[in-house]
Amino acid sequence: MESMGRRPRPGEGRAGAMTRRSAAAWLSHPAAGAVCRLLIGGVFIYTSLPKLLEPAEFARLVSGYRILHPDLVNLVGITLPWVELIAGAFLVIGILPQSSAAVITGLLAVFIGAGALALARGLEIACGCFFPIGGDRLTWATVLRDAVLLVFALQALVWPSSFIRCGRDPRTSV
Repeated sequence: MESMGRRPRPGEGRAGAMTRRSAAAWLSHPAAGAVCRLLIGGVFIYTSLPKLLEPAEFARLVSGYRILHPDLVNLVGITLPWVELIAGAFLVIGILPQSSAAVITGLLAVFIGAGALALARGLEIACGCFFPIGGDRLTWATVLRDAVLLVFALQALVWPSSFIRCGRDPRTSV
């Protein structure tokens, strides 16, 4: 009998269920997927291009994190921008969108971890994110920005949408 006078907690009852369904409907809507794909893919294309043009300088920025063995710094400085460019382009175009979103999600998780580790160690370095524009210093705001981008990448990963349909759609076949 005590529970009769109790107010429902957030998420309980009909109103909470409707809110959850509305949020899920919005997040899973193809338009939301397209916006997230275009945004995150565009960011990765944009940030990869200067790194491709100046791989030695980008490798120097990567070495500033003091995470990788010196023998691996040049390899990362050369290959990482290509991975960013290809994953971003595939995500924008709609080729293997879920796989591309998975790659970008993984990259963002690594960027967040590397940034947090560098800040925790007290390193004052340029993040190399939007290199060479602005000499972006690594701060907790940088890590937060990457976390927001991670949310967009996760949306594209969990609810993939594609402008290009390869093969037949199993939902419409009989």
